[in-house]
Formats: sequence, structure tokens, C-alpha cells
Amino acid sequence: MKSNNPIVLLMIPAILMAFINACNFSQSTDEEEKRVVKLNYTDWTESVAITMLASAVLQEKMGYKVELKLTDVESVYNELANRQADFFADAWLPYTHEKYFKKHQGSIDSISTIFRNPQTGMVVPEYSSLKSISDLKGTNLNIIGIDKGAGIMTSTREAIAHYGLSNKLISGSDDQMTFQMVDSIRRRKEVVVTGWEPHWIFSRHEVRFLEDPDQIFPKGEHIYAVGNKASIKEHPHATELFRRMQLTDQQFNSLIDQVKMATDPLNGIHQWMEKNQYIVNKWVKDLQPERLKVM
Repeated sequence: MKSNNPIVLLMIPAILMAFINACNFSQSTDEEEKRVVKLNYTDWTESVAITMLASAVLQEKMGYKVELKLTDVESVYNELANRQADFFADAWLPYTHEKYFKKHQGSIDSISTIFRNPQTGMVVPEYSSLKSISDLKGTNLNIIGIDKGAGIMTSTREAIAHYGLSNKLISGSDDQMTFQMVDSIRRRKEVVVTGWEPHWIFSRHEVRFLEDPDQIFPKGEHIYAVGNKASIKEHPHATELFRRMQLTDQQFNSLIDQVKMATDPLNGIHQWMEKNQYIVNKWVKDLQPERLKVM
């Protein structure tokens, strides 16, 4: 039965508008939920720096909520595979993290190169009498390492076996390793650590890699951003940011140094972003939500 009641007729547009608004709110809520990304990282110097930078850009420039988790490298890949994390910006491939990446390659994919040609090996002070890894033979020096699951620790164990060394490899953390190096330099003592570049210790102290004539430590790898395959599809703007975040030697080293010098790592990140506004603006071009474009 058709109603000609003028009050009812006036109410129809209002009811329709309320229904449309409710649908839009639901859609907006769903979109906001998808703007939460989880980043895992390790306590390695470059991992902290690049992850904190990505987090700041995602939150402050792109309107994401970011959840950060510090863990060991094996857990990083396990959680990526199980989608407990979305992205990891410090994957050393194709060699150092090979076993973790291959184990989960059905659910994890590489996104882009963050930094090209990093180096790993055994590191000593410039004044050291040691020139090559084989020179460690017959010494009683411990090799100061980082967490035992790290790829560099695997390579170091292989180097110890290959060069016939009896030196003990000590596992620990990045901070413990650098403390031992800096303390030994201060006292001008012999010390050997598992080291890699980029790392702030190369810009602060005169240190060098021991020669590795048989190339046990891998060459020709890069630092990649990787992500859970479902997360890559669900977060196209975050994924595109990682595709664009490609750092030169100078940019990455200055970032690491800025973070290390700051009392609060986030302050160091903001200082770097301020000095590199042009680069950051290129990264986020056309990726910002409307509400941030006018800020």
C-alpha cells in the first residue's frame, strides 16, 4: 500500500543517508584496521636504524599504526611466515639468511634491495698484527660474536673449521661485541670480533676486516626488505615504501651514526629525516592519505 504521508516521505532521505553513513563507517573502519603493520627487527645496529626509520615514515608520513618487535633472527622469519609479523627490512640475501628464507619461501617474498654489497667477516683494530684469518692459528684469542643463530656466526664457524683454527667463538649481542672491541682499542689490546659493514664502528674507530683468501664469508649479497606474501598484497602502500627505500653508502652510514649518537634512537631518526627531507618526500610521494597531505 502506497503511503502519501508527508512526514514519512520526508524521513526516507534521512533514513537512506544514515544507512549510507553506517556502511561508509564500516568500510572506513576496515581500512583503518588494514593500516596497522607489524615490523620485526633484531638488535643489530643497521636493523635498528632501518626499522626505526621505516616505522617513523609509516606512522608520521603515511598514517599507519606500527607495531615493533625486537627478537632474534630465526624468530623474525618464523613470525613472518606465520603472519605474526608483516615485514622485515634487514634480510641479508642470498647467503647469510639463506637457510631461514628458503625454509619459509612459500609464505615470504623479497620486496626490494635496501642496501647493496654489505660485507661480513672477522674484524680487528687497524693496529693488529693479524692480517689474515689464518693468522689466528696458534693464538688463544677468543672470537667475540653476536647471537648464535645469526648468519655471520654460521659463516664464522665454517671459517674456523676451514682454516683449522682452535679459537673459541663466543656468542652474545651486537652491544657486547662492540663493547669488547672499543674497550680493547682503548687499551690497545688484540681483539677479534664478528663484524659487518655498514656499522657505526667503522666510522668511529680504525678497524678492518681480516683477509679471507678462500672467501668463506659470502660476497655479492644485499640487504633486502622482505614480507609475508599476504601482507604484501594487503598493504600495497607500505610495500611500495619499502620498494623505494634504497640507501647509498653515505645515507645508510649517516643514518646508523645518527641513531647511535642520539640519547633516544627516535631523535636520531628525526634528525636524519630533517636532513634528508627531499629523499623522504620522494619515498612517500602519492602514498599519503588525504588527511596527511595538507599537514
